Amino acid sequence: MPPLKNRRNRFLKNTIVTALLALLFLAASALGADGRESAKYIFLFIGDGMGETQVRAAELYSLASGRGKPALSSLPVRGKISTASANAAVTDSAAAGTALASGYKTNNGVLGMAPSKTKNLTSIAETARDRGMKVGIVTSSFLNDATPAAFYAHRPSRSDYYEIGEQLIDSGFDYFAGGGVSRRRGRKGNLRDLYELAEEKGYRVLRTRNEILAVKPGTKIIAAAAAGALPYEMDRSAESPSLAELTKRGIELLDNPNGFFLMVEGGKIDWACHLNDAAALVHDMAAFDAAVREAISFVQRRPKETLIVVLADHETGGMSIEEGIMAAALFQVLSAQKESSESFSRKVADYRKNPKRTFERLVPIITESFGLHALSPTELDELRAAFAQSMLTKEQRKRDREYLRRYGPYEPLSVTVTRIQNRKAGITWSSFGHSGADVPVFAQGAGEELFSGKYDNTDIAKKIMSLLPSLQLLAESEKRW
Repeated sequence: MPPLKNRRNRFLKNTIVTALLALLFLAASALGADGRESAKYIFLFIGDGMGETQVRAAELYSLASGRGKPALSSLPVRGKISTASANAAVTDSAAAGTALASGYKTNNGVLGMAPSKTKNLTSIAETARDRGMKVGIVTSSFLNDATPAAFYAHRPSRSDYYEIGEQLIDSGFDYFAGGGVSRRRGRKGNLRDLYELAEEKGYRVLRTRNEILAVKPGTKIIAAAAAGALPYEMDRSAESPSLAELTKRGIELLDNPNGFFLMVEGGKIDWACHLNDAAALVHDMAAFDAAVREAISFVQRRPKETLIVVLADHETGGMSIEEGIMAAALFQVLSAQKESSESFSRKVADYRKNPKRTFERLVPIITESFGLHALSPTELDELRAAFAQSMLTKEQRKRDREYLRRYGPYEPLSVTVTRIQNRKAGITWSSFGHSGADVPVFAQGAGEELFSGKYDNTDIAKKIMSLLPSLQLLAESEKRW
């Protein structure tokens, strides 16, 4: 038997070697693909259409409401990205989503493919899936809309809804939640129901809030809580799940030792901005921010392994706020609106069928929905002109340049009411479409410093890819053990 001193030395040596190997293992498993610190739990929040002004409006409204500063505005790192697509200064959501998801530019309307439409582009979500992480996609829009689809689909046109739905099923992602799948039986309604196909591939399709909140981990889920998109937050009933609830449920179902990637889109922010509806916007921004708070709660439990990135794909509406507008004034006007302009448009459509319809009889309905009382003669003239157009069928309306400038493709009376109300809140819009403005980025957690400064939208995917845990390093560490 060796002397006691030699045995003690050998024991100490083995202990030191074991400790060093353990440190190497921990270091390796904490590294990303390029040797940088890694993030095992990644949240990517996309406020569709959410420019700097949209964020500022949400901040003013939230402060005046007594809720305090939005959580996303309090994240420690802030940056800014440019948004042009491969073929246009102003991007659409398909090209912007593809850039954010894959790190490559493509043309407007193209989804997850190069501009040639012959080469598929791999997304962050697909890479995370292939590395053994779980993947979730949450949206307040419909599930095969452009932004969520950019993370799992590859199609020459964002309008190929049925084929995109097939690719959703084939992605093998673990959790889809939000609105339903659009055109799930095809454009002509003559194809196999995508929900039936999903169930054959092992997905559980859940349709109600109670089903979604009660489901247990262990199965792949499609939580389709509406026929199309989810309702605007200000129109949402108790039967419809909130974006925050769908996000929290995703965290619970995806949480596992190998990590997860979860993309959450506030899709109705963009829809509200297209309609120039600032009240609907600030309510959906609040719903989006509540979802961000769920991720912040998670990062507090695992601060060294989690990354939160919050950003926009583009700005919508050319929104601006009058210089010097106070939070209290903005809140007073916007909080008087009780429903979205989309909801009000349904009332206008019903009123159009009334044989005794007059503008004067509709005014009390406008007042009830929007809280507009003191209207100037000019504003009343605007509303009368819009009312006259809204009482015509769509085929009867003369859609010339002036008409489109005033009303865009939307219900004339609804657009006019919201624009008048917005002006009273100090808010104006330059268009009904997207703009080419840079959009904000907010970040917290592992690798957060990468997201400061100004850069292109394609850099988002590259930065996140660099933070994904490397399976090769993990495997090598396991071999050393």
